[in-house]
Amino acid sequence: MNPATPTSRFVPARLAGQLNSIPKRLHGDAGRPAAVLVGLMADASGWQVIMTERAAHLAHHAGQISFPGGKVDTADDTLVATALREANEEIALPAAKVDILGGLDPVSSPVGFVVQPVVGIIASQVRLQPSPDEVARILILPLADLISPPRHRRDSYIRDGHRREVWVIDHPEHYIWGLSAAIIVDLAARVSALPGAPGAALAAPQQGV
Repeated sequence: MNPATPTSRFVPARLAGQLNSIPKRLHGDAGRPAAVLVGLMADASGWQVIMTERAAHLAHHAGQISFPGGKVDTADDTLVATALREANEEIALPAAKVDILGGLDPVSSPVGFVVQPVVGIIASQVRLQPSPDEVARILILPLADLISPPRHRRDSYIRDGHRREVWVIDHPEHYIWGLSAAIIVDLAARVSALPGAPGAALAAPQQGV
């Protein structure tokens, strides 16, 4: 991409202006509260998103591609604390290495969770390590590819006798669907709303970020 074009310059502060404020808590009547970290990290090739492949031995969602996160613990003061704690437990990401920008819309799972996505910038060159109890591997995926609208589609499946529609991200290597895909579609909409910066704005980091 030509570095002189406006779409090649992604400024995190501008994205923050398109995000929601993050509530301290979610209403319990909406479902069991949880939070995930949507971590963006710049490297030499552009902006990346940090995701995980869940361990194959897990009882629920084994092998699925997801964001680091989980249910709110009684010791968590806020939803941000939940997302950061879970990210530290799953991929050894220190909370001090994350700059929180804001939130996306909460998403609900068919098993009764309501999940708050927390968007943050992860310091470059941070050392990550998957927890074998929960994570098969850490995925560092180009965000420009994930938020490209032609890769987003709707699909459906049958659960408990009911047809459910879900988002799917068409990725050449990974099947990303459900809540994770819905979160990516929401993020893509926020990025496309940046003045003068369609989705390709995430392709190349601004120097000094």
